[in-house]
Amino acid sequence: MPVAIRNLTSRPIFVSLNSGTSLRLSASEVASQVPDVELKNNAKIDKLIAQRAIAVEPQVREVVETVAKPHPHAREKRASSADPSDQIALHDAASPHPPA
Repeated sequence: MPVAIRNLTSRPIFVSLNSGTSLRLSASEVASQVPDVELKNNAKIDKLIAQRAIAVEPQVREVVETVAKPHPHAREKRASSADPSDQIALHDAASPHPPA
């Protein structure tokens, strides 16, 4: 689960992670989306937490449900008549040729 590391001091801090990489956090900067395995059993991070130099905050993934909306320029579908005789009458009225 990803966590956020917040620098609580007014000076920059270097945080060494378990993978061997280091984070440079400026004053009050937050590093987000850090995997929690990077912090487990890390004595340097435990020491910075004990000194209140950094705070480790769990990040909650927000689930956002989206509803499919029609495109703003999409045409609306026409309501079709359920009675086929209405369609025939419309066709006959629009026909330039008189019925035989």
